[in-house]
Amino acid sequence: MKGSIIRLAILFFICTNGYGQEPEWVVEENNFEYTMSFVSFLNIDGLNLNSTSDKVGAFVNGECRGTTNLIYVKSKDRYYAYFNVFSNTLGETIHFKVYDSEKNQVTDISETVKFETNALRGNLSQAFSIASPALNNEAQLLDFSFKDIEVVNKTENDQEMVLYLNNGVNPTLLKGVFELSDGSKLFHRGQQLISGTSVLDFSSPVYLDVLSQDESMKKQWVISVRYTTRSSSIKIYKKDAVCYNGGAIKVVSDLNGGEIILFKDQIEYAKLPIVNGEVLFTDLLAGDYLLKTGDLEKNVEIILKE
Repeated sequence: MKGSIIRLAILFFICTNGYGQEPEWVVEENNFEYTMSFVSFLNIDGLNLNSTSDKVGAFVNGECRGTTNLIYVKSKDRYYAYFNVFSNTLGETIHFKVYDSEKNQVTDISETVKFETNALRGNLSQAFSIASPALNNEAQLLDFSFKDIEVVNKTENDQEMVLYLNNGVNPTLLKGVFELSDGSKLFHRGQQLISGTSVLDFSSPVYLDVLSQDESMKKQWVISVRYTTRSSSIKIYKKDAVCYNGGAIKVVSDLNGGEIILFKDQIEYAKLPIVNGEVLFTDLLAGDYLLKTGDLEKNVEIILKE
């Protein structure tokens, strides 16, 4: 009985001691000719690791080829893993292990990387993700509107959105309300935006960056604000073409700062801003034209007079 208790005590000591200690991963750097570098962040079960006691190891066929603890970068207020992976052979498969010091646990990472000489994966703005489970790699802006502001109409083409607002809305102090792909973040000039809180000036097109959860993908979107157009606020005049002179279309409007787009044969022909209440398109050939501004469209025919 006494012998059994001693054996159980020894077994308990071995198990708890092995589970609780930080792994001693060692790299024999002098045995290798080439390196590959990583600037990474570590994520386990959806949470970023944030301790200098946390660490990552890179392995090839069970042999440690690179390791480091997290370090804190004050300028980014974030923890990163900077490390090199060593090899003598291109294309070797690199496996990763992550040690979570709070849980005293080592996790095997399912995603692998092929070794490339002198390659760099990740940077301070887009760090390389070492995570279990793998994080989302999509960077989509699914929807965008404004807090407490009615969006009358919205158009989207590729990664450009145009939001039509009622006349009189001040575009300089708008709070964007947005929906992103799972885990993504939205940035403007490097500053992360908070939906319904961050204030931006939309008097001119605003360029926004969507960064995927795993930071492998970044996409830029352009958000523009325009205003709905009442037909009563627009007056259109035309001058037909003659043999020695092209025709003309004049648009008179009280919507200064707006934009008039002229199409011919369904192709954009010209685009001009409304300045001092008017826009003038000149030297027009005979044919059918379409004027667009805001949500207003107007067909105009220029004929050739003899």
